Amino acid sequence: MLKIDLFEKIDNNSILQLLQCIGIKTKVYKKNSYILKSGSKIDFLIVILDGSAVVSKTDLKNNPVIIEKLKINDIFGHNIVCLGQNKCPVDVYTENGCEVLFLPFEKVVAPCSKLCSYHLQLIKNIMKMISSRNSLLNDKIDIIGQKTIRDKILALLHSYKTNEGVFTIPYSREEMAKFLCTDRSALSRELSKMRDEGILRYSKNYFELLKN
Repeated sequence: MLKIDLFEKIDNNSILQLLQCIGIKTKVYKKNSYILKSGSKIDFLIVILDGSAVVSKTDLKNNPVIIEKLKINDIFGHNIVCLGQNKCPVDVYTENGCEVLFLPFEKVVAPCSKLCSYHLQLIKNIMKMISSRNSLLNDKIDIIGQKTIRDKILALLHSYKTNEGVFTIPYSREEMAKFLCTDRSALSRELSKMRDEGILRYSKNYFELLKN
């Protein structure tokens, strides 16, 4: 836990003091467990320490739509509690189990009378993490804002593309369809067409783009 981005530039002794001062807690969740359910109370930030989690919302037709996937070091809850809301509008659940750190929002943003330098550094680290998450959400808006399924697929893949050729995305085919707000069958058909046209190669969640 001491090596996560949340505690960057904070020494181990100061981290232990923070844990006591703010009341930071951790909890381990089993596979396919809910961390938060839509409508549940939220007055804290959460950080993924180990494993991963899915943020999902149900659309008007009662179909689940994946908003984002949280991995180690990712933060969640800031866009809710910073607006003064106390009810979670989405579901957050584990895939294969994870460990989560909980930070009471009010104690985080209101340092104690000592104004300890490590508490101020914690706030800086949180702001940096929030900025990173917001950037990723803006990327998703760009992806799902594309007009066609093909354009959505290409936008998503380009966001994960590396210089090494073959790269992975953190989505199964079903999750990829939910993320792109499309039908799994339509997604699979389009991927097959793109492969046959020599645009890409893929196997499960491994991809290689052959044409820009």
